[in-house]
Amino acid sequence: MTVTADSRKRIILAEAKPGDRFDVEATAKGVFMVRRLEPVEPAPLVRARKVNGRWVGANVKLNRAAVVEAIRQDREAR
Repeated sequence: MTVTADSRKRIILAEAKPGDRFDVEATAKGVFMVRRLEPVEPAPLVRARKVNGRWVGANVKLNRAAVVEAIRQDREAR
């Protein structure tokens, strides 16, 4: 398969779907390895609001320690 880059350095792969992720590795001068990556499941969204001075959301009571830990785990996973 041959692809051509446009003026904005983009290429089109016929087998790719919108939202597909790829790893591109420059292995030597002018040689690129393109690998399709596994799809990433989006994190579930939880809507939270303050009720009587406490954060609550989706039948889950939130506390500062739990939120900080969830953020830390998310950052480590990246």
